[in-house]
Amino acid sequence: MSVIEINRNVLLPNLLTIGNGICGFVALATLCRMQAEPLAEESISAFATAAWLVFLGMVFDVFDGKVARAAGGSSALGAQLDSLADLITFGLVPAVMILQMNRSAESNWERLVTVLTLAYFLGATLRLARFTAENSPDESAHLAFKGLPTPAAGGCVASLVIFYCYLQQFSKPELKWVADNLVSQAAIQSTIAHIPAVLPFFALVLGFTMVSNRLVFDHAGSWFFGRKHSFDFFAYIIFGAVLAAVVPEVLLPIAFLGYLSYKPILFGCRRLLGLSNKEQSRSSAPLGVDENGGLVDRSPPHNSEESSP
Repeated sequence: MSVIEINRNVLLPNLLTIGNGICGFVALATLCRMQAEPLAEESISAFATAAWLVFLGMVFDVFDGKVARAAGGSSALGAQLDSLADLITFGLVPAVMILQMNRSAESNWERLVTVLTLAYFLGATLRLARFTAENSPDESAHLAFKGLPTPAAGGCVASLVIFYCYLQQFSKPELKWVADNLVSQAAIQSTIAHIPAVLPFFALVLGFTMVSNRLVFDHAGSWFFGRKHSFDFFAYIIFGAVLAAVVPEVLLPIAFLGYLSYKPILFGCRRLLGLSNKEQSRSSAPLGVDENGGLVDRSPPHNSEESSP
């Protein structure tokens, strides 16, 4: 029997990955300990805590791969460990969160919610299994993803839960100002009261998007830090970071839903406009994924023969 030896280069990345798994476990334990009704103050606080733990796990998930590739310490063990941690934090926790938010005396509704959240969990499982099988330690293999990444899917659910808890608790000063000058607290809370009922159907969409081969999502970190940007973009990032620090409960769902909807909207517009496959590939981002899961350069060729009349 061979013994797995852990190189010192992979020790720190693996510890970061375990941090991601711990966040998922604590979030799951928080949700499982809930005894009160979903709308009770105790439950709202538990949902918020679990959702923020998903984002903390996301921080660990971002840095473990970066640290491993920078240190030259990527390993098969690290890849397997990363997928297992992601399945807990971004697959199981969001599904249980939605189930807990929809606890009801109506058995038929609970059955439907169970089926829809199962679709989300299976989508995350298949997504991670495919990613692990096709994973490459090379940095260029992590510039784009076939299907929605599981951290982004978990972030979509967690950000909406945070937004829901933020408005249900209604304790922040900016909300008091809004209630006094713009819209009443009752009107706001009656509107967002539908979020728990919408989340199971949203989970079904996320589950399908995670396993879609037609949608290629850019790696957000590589998009931000791996290419040149204008000064205007830099200014937008600065002001966006300030707003995120002030009202993260509002900015997070906007950011994650924007990331989720950008590619499907772009894909749908191209289909509606009837563009050919060649035109689609040339009008898309320079990096894409071929049918075998590898990255391809979709930029139009630049040579003398093409530019000649």
